[in-house]
Amino acid sequence: MKRRTGSFVVVVALIFAIGLSACGSSGSDSETTSLYSEGLEIVQIMSEMVQSESYINLYTGDSSVQSIVQSLANGDYSSPKAVYAISVPEKFLEAMAELDTLDNASENLRSFALKRVFGALMTQVNAMSGVKNLAAASICTVSKTFVDENVDGDIIYLYTYDNAVPIAVTFMVGDNKSVSANGVFVMDDTLSLDSAEEIETLFDGFTVEVTEIKSEK
Repeated sequence: MKRRTGSFVVVVALIFAIGLSACGSSGSDSETTSLYSEGLEIVQIMSEMVQSESYINLYTGDSSVQSIVQSLANGDYSSPKAVYAISVPEKFLEAMAELDTLDNASENLRSFALKRVFGALMTQVNAMSGVKNLAAASICTVSKTFVDENVDGDIIYLYTYDNAVPIAVTFMVGDNKSVSANGVFVMDDTLSLDSAEEIETLFDGFTVEVTEIKSEK
């Protein structure tokens, strides 16, 4: 990943130190549903979060972080301009997790490390845009769990908008076709994410599959 690989371990430590996952909400659904619609549900909760001053104040008293979160409320998240599915190759995750430094790692430990890296990829992008942006994004992270019989593997959906910050929803498959989803605002405004080709540049040096998802009416 461009200008990011070397600092990944430090970033992951910071992410988990601030308790990122605790800032989301959780739920479950026994019915199979589409990733697209599940992602939209997460987006709408995130949109409501940033528009709630009382919610923001509940999680931070830092005025600069509050200001960043409030600026997100200016966007219109009602309908995405485009949605992209991002499949990340295992070779990339292995490099990011530095698995070659783990001596005699079991298959279970290896699998856990790859999952952990994959789950933190988009948050790492936010970390590179500054601690304040990372903190602001963490406040409005939303997580949920549901069942989808049709999901074959871990994947990221990127929701882009004409006048709003992009939102990435990371889907990870667990046991019995359960899927955990985590949504986060993509805070790095130096990134251009308006096409599959531009999104691919996030993973410089590795081949990733980026496909546009058709809107579900």
